[in-house]
Amino acid sequence: MTRNIALDPGFGGFKAAEVQGETIKVETLPSVVGVGETDLGGLDLAGVTGKRRRARLPYRIEFQGLSYLVGERVADYARPVERLDFLRLSNGPELRALTYATLWRLVDGGEVALNVVMGLPVEVLQGTEAKPTMRSLRGWLVGEHVFTVNGHEAHLTVKAIRPMAQPVGAFLEWGVDLKGQWARDKSDFMLPVAVLDLGFNTLDLFTVKGGEVNARYTRGDTLGMRRAATTLVESVKRQYRRGLSLHEADALMREYIEAPGPVLLAVAGGQENVRPLIRTALDVAAGEVVSFVEQAWGNGRQFSHLLMTGGGCLALGGRLRRLLPHADLLPDPVTANARGLARLAQRDDLVWR
Repeated sequence: MTRNIALDPGFGGFKAAEVQGETIKVETLPSVVGVGETDLGGLDLAGVTGKRRRARLPYRIEFQGLSYLVGERVADYARPVERLDFLRLSNGPELRALTYATLWRLVDGGEVALNVVMGLPVEVLQGTEAKPTMRSLRGWLVGEHVFTVNGHEAHLTVKAIRPMAQPVGAFLEWGVDLKGQWARDKSDFMLPVAVLDLGFNTLDLFTVKGGEVNARYTRGDTLGMRRAATTLVESVKRQYRRGLSLHEADALMREYIEAPGPVLLAVAGGQENVRPLIRTALDVAAGEVVSFVEQAWGNGRQFSHLLMTGGGCLALGGRLRRLLPHADLLPDPVTANARGLARLAQRDDLVWR
């Protein structure tokens, strides 16, 4: 039996989703890859700090003689690879390592055959590189894969893939049921609907009208939360003379969003509260994002429904609503695209390529 799943390879988080009965199973990993080793050999502290709960280790992915660390706490064991160009989405060992780790978590190892709906940024599918990107993606993804995760061997066969723009997933999460069939009022299908998808490295504006993509208001750019992360990296370096990776900066911003109070960063001599620096970085990024959206959509009132998705909307949603007060933030916006694409994968008439 072939299982139909969705992959959403974001630059901030790598997501996989599958409709399983009456629910959707979603797996998410930080899009962090490094070359290193988690085995510390004989190094320890001899119990001086007391018994402590063992922290979760990164996944160790091995294939074709290569070994990578993937996911949480990679930065504790290796320098993260920080490729943010779109070519990373078509091929490369980092993409393979993330794909294998995420699929392994979703399908629980074993020998499995899959069809994959692959979410890609609007700018990738809209530009001249769309066809070469898809050829490269199919060239390595379609076929048999043998790899190990933490020493456990897995065999996957990808039979076919179907590329889709990532924000299509948000539109489908809003509009279709678990079999990929339209579930809202028929009038909503004909009305203009807009999706604002703000991720780590991309800002996608996607619009649908009368059941078709509306090219006039659909566009994308590299205006994601990376801008805020870059600003924070520069601020920390200038103020504390301390280096910070983009993924470490992103983790600090997530901490800022998730809880009030100080956001502490270890620096020479102790630790400092960088919450004010994060707030400034978010303000800078918000200014650029709002300017891009306003140029493309104005105040967005030409759309009957305006949906916001992507992890960046958790950080900048309040600022965006000053321009777009009628926008609705989708539940769990970090995984909304993956969940919607998983719904699409269940359609009997979906053409796989």
